[in-house]
Amino acid sequence: SVLGPELANEFGWMTAEFGRQPWLVYGLLRTSQGVSQAVHRGDVWASLGMFVIVYTLLLALFIYLLNQRIRQGPPGEAEICGPR
Repeated sequence: SVLGPELANEFGWMTAEFGRQPWLVYGLLRTSQGVSQAVHRGDVWASLGMFVIVYTLLLALFIYLLNQRIRQGPPGEAEICGPR
């Protein structure tokens, strides 16, 4: 099922983001102070590039596998119900 991994992904992201927000919400930290001084522009672009490459490969794999499944057609009754 796709729902479990999707929920895990969303809740993980929300946990990470909510952990950062109280400092900003309660005025203990300005947004400009929350920016990392250790991460350089090139690092951000390299990271973004890697994400684009990985997700493009995953999309290509998804389309390939979906196409294979479509070519197979729907499962027969024996595949669904098992042997009798």
